[in-house]
Amino acid sequence: MPSHDLLQQALRAQRSGDVSNAAVLLQRLLDDRPGDPEATLHLALLHAGQGRLTAARDLLAPLAARYPNVPAAVINHGEILRRLGEFDAAIPVLEGAVARMPDQPVARFNLALALRGAGRLDEALTHYAEALRRQPDHGDGWYNQGNAQLDAGLYDDARTSYQQALKHLPRARHAKVLNNLASAHILQRRPAQAARVLRDTLTLAPDYTDGHLNLAVAEERQGHTDAAASGYRRVARLRPEHWWHALHADTLCPDVFEDNAAIDAWREGFAATIERWRDRPGQLDLTLLENSGAEPPATLMYQGRDDRLLKSAYADMITPRLPAFEPPPPRAGGERRRIGMVVNHGHEGIFIRSLQGVLPRLDRRRFEIVVAVTRPALHQTRAALGDDGLTWLALSPRVDQAAEQLRAARLDLLYHWEVGSDSFNYFLPWLRPAPLQYTSWAWPLTTGLPAMDFFLSSELVETEHAQRRYREPLLTMPGNMFTWAEPPRLADRPPRRADFGLSANEHLYLCHQNPRKIHPDFDPLVAAILERDPAGRLLLIGSQEGAEAGPLRQRLQRRLGPLAERVSLLPRMDRQRYLGLVNQVDVALDPPHYTGANTSFDALGLAVPLITLPSTLLRGNFTSGLYRRMGLTGLIARDTGHYVDLAVSVATDPALRDHWHTLLREHNGAIFHDSRAITELQDAWDIMLRAH
Repeated sequence: MPSHDLLQQALRAQRSGDVSNAAVLLQRLLDDRPGDPEATLHLALLHAGQGRLTAARDLLAPLAARYPNVPAAVINHGEILRRLGEFDAAIPVLEGAVARMPDQPVARFNLALALRGAGRLDEALTHYAEALRRQPDHGDGWYNQGNAQLDAGLYDDARTSYQQALKHLPRARHAKVLNNLASAHILQRRPAQAARVLRDTLTLAPDYTDGHLNLAVAEERQGHTDAAASGYRRVARLRPEHWWHALHADTLCPDVFEDNAAIDAWREGFAATIERWRDRPGQLDLTLLENSGAEPPATLMYQGRDDRLLKSAYADMITPRLPAFEPPPPRAGGERRRIGMVVNHGHEGIFIRSLQGVLPRLDRRRFEIVVAVTRPALHQTRAALGDDGLTWLALSPRVDQAAEQLRAARLDLLYHWEVGSDSFNYFLPWLRPAPLQYTSWAWPLTTGLPAMDFFLSSELVETEHAQRRYREPLLTMPGNMFTWAEPPRLADRPPRRADFGLSANEHLYLCHQNPRKIHPDFDPLVAAILERDPAGRLLLIGSQEGAEAGPLRQRLQRRLGPLAERVSLLPRMDRQRYLGLVNQVDVALDPPHYTGANTSFDALGLAVPLITLPSTLLRGNFTSGLYRRMGLTGLIARDTGHYVDLAVSVATDPALRDHWHTLLREHNGAIFHDSRAITELQDAWDIMLRAH
């Protein structure tokens, strides 16, 4: 049979769905005419359509080299390399195609996809913009541009791109676009808007698993625990191999509890859930860890209890569901020790504030500092902290890939900024990306992980027998509060009470903490203060998503009765307005069990008296530690009665309040620009490294 007839017969077989026969016919043609360009191209595309990407690449590479000006050969070669994850190879191929064929938008779109895969988001977005300028009705282009914008943290732009994609794609493909549009809302902390979009998504595609998963996330972010649990369980039924969503459903935790009895009941149920899951089958997929939700609830630490036993039991239940990872061998040679610091997206803000004074002052003769940040947090973090003496590592948002990148960086010691605030940072240490790893005060409780080598704390905040509360070996620095902090700066014209709608005649008590920290044990303290001070008003500040505000307000109304009328829940505000508010109050109040950290620096830096109760927990002792660093202990309450006495006396006695203003102004310099935070941190690194 002539080669032309063989080709036509193969194409007819392919069009009719007889892929196997098409492949046989194309291979026969190539046996007769090795290197035939049409047969090679069609066989390569057939392999690609069947998922045989390596076979497709091996056919397309020589074809593209022979025909560099043929779009089908070169563009498909670059796209197959991209789909294989060989971004560094795909990018020059597609760049060449764009240079030789500028009027081929598909080349530019595929180049943008490859650049996004390589983490080169700015370049990807430049090429998307140009491709869409040339072909503005390209629905897939708008959709993929939105995905790159989502990666880059450009959420408003991403939403605009997804809206454009909906205009140009057929309705049958809208579900995926709507799901990602909802993701943008979730990332912007707009879960209610996300839920509305997702209900439209599921009307179009009732069994769309990713849509159900995103809707469960949106419900959880709104505090709708029952609806979220139902959604996660539905995902696990639709996709049984993703069993971890059922685990997440079983461990959902309310943001706000009514009282201590409710907390204890939940914790008993959580312990029973761990036992129930201990013998269930199921392995975690390393490629999906960052979105698994299989970490223990982050809200454990707001319950005012010692969490070591629960977190350790949970980790022991997870251990057989992951491979056993050995740490990489220690690095040989090198005069400087290579210290890594890793933070993932969503947690970079406090990381920047806490480290921007520390990093420039570390001894570069002794330590090489590698700052590893996931996209899209890298750009903001690097812009804030600068490049002076730092090595920056752009991490994949996938846990397994990020761990490999960190291993390749050959660190001596890795500092995990937070462990347990989300799936990514909970599971990254399990993969042992460095010979030694530790965590510290940013997520201030034990990780419970057998893979964590140290927890670094301070003697100023730890009590006797503190090691009992940590699974990790506890290392304490002798005399600093973790950070080289800058004192807060008020605006040139700071707001006054009237700007917040507050009376000049009231005594203002401010608890400027995340509402999740407002423990039920705070309620009777508030009641006693407001009963003794008829002119008193308590100010609280809402959270970014607001899910806690409603339940907290309802609890206070039930437990405080008419006194709740003198509790105001203010909306979140920008930093300058927030500092102006702190500066206007008479007294700041720490809730029991979990005090301020950066917020305590703010209040004390503005010389605002801050009343605090000591605790056995690190997270409940931060303010006490700052007072000890200043040599002032008069506002650390002995007990709850003393706490109320201190608060009311300072708020109602102008002379006493002025006395504390003066003392704080005289002594608060000790907690700012603290060189011991640098020297003691470096000494701690030496201790950890010598212990290895």
